Amino acid sequence: MTEQHDLVDALIHRHSTPPTCLTGPAPDDDTLQRILQAAESAPDHGGLHPWRFLVIDGPALDRLGETFVEAMRQKDPDAKEETLERERVRAQRAPMIIAAIAREEPGHAKIPEIEQLLSAGIATHQVLLAAQALGVGAIWLTGLRVYDENVMRALGLAENERLIGLINIGQVKEGAPTRGKRRRKAEIERWDG
Repeated sequence: MTEQHDLVDALIHRHSTPPTCLTGPAPDDDTLQRILQAAESAPDHGGLHPWRFLVIDGPALDRLGETFVEAMRQKDPDAKEETLERERVRAQRAPMIIAAIAREEPGHAKIPEIEQLLSAGIATHQVLLAAQALGVGAIWLTGLRVYDENVMRALGLAENERLIGLINIGQVKEGAPTRGKRRRKAEIERWDG
């Protein structure tokens, strides 16, 4: 019974760690393997495995920053240097970024695209849960750069793939907040037919 309570407590108290509260070192390969393994138990109708994760660290973070800058230039050729620098720095706030990618089979006879996308989202959430359970800070970030075609192309995504988030991951700095915004109490709603 204690294990079950521990799991529920971990779910209730899950929180994101802001990128400014993450520091190195990045998770080692054994820890990273365990974190990513958690995604494998996500619900997956038909066993399509409609997700994959791309680990970005070391010098690749600098290249990702330049990709963000180029995407911003494409979107706004008149972007100011401060704006471009902000984009560059977004890729360097954490020691590692895990790109969460949904891989869909459009027109599948039995499994609609929405179910495939939901599976990818749940797999991504399980990565966050595993990171926190192992004492690693993480946050799932989205925004314009995540949905930008230039960024997806630079990351090598296939036609049937889309970027659904950039998980910033690393060690939690001392003094970092351990709880996000206040959560509301869950409501029970019933349908009576």
